[in-house]
Amino acid sequence: MSTPRSLAEITADAMAATCGAGDCWAEPGSPCSAAPGVHLARYARACRKGIISDGEMRAVFEIAGWCVTPGTVIPAEAAAVAS
Repeated sequence: MSTPRSLAEITADAMAATCGAGDCWAEPGSPCSAAPGVHLARYARACRKGIISDGEMRAVFEIAGWCVTPGTVIPAEAAAVAS
C-alpha cells in the first residue's frame, strides 16, 4: 500500500492543470488569481485529467469542507499544515 501524499505534493501536481474558476483561467504552472491559494476548480480539473487521484481529491475536500464552489480557495497555509 502506498503512503498518502501531502497536500503540498497534491497541489504541486494540480498546478499542471488550468484553473477555470470564475475569471481566473490561470495557465498550467501559473498561480491562481487567489495566490498564494489555489482554487478548488484547479484540483477538480487535475482530477478529471488523471493528474491527481479521486482519493487525493477527497483529501482536498477534507481541507476545504463540504460546502464549496469552484471558486473556493485552498489556502497555501493549509498545504503547509497538512504536509
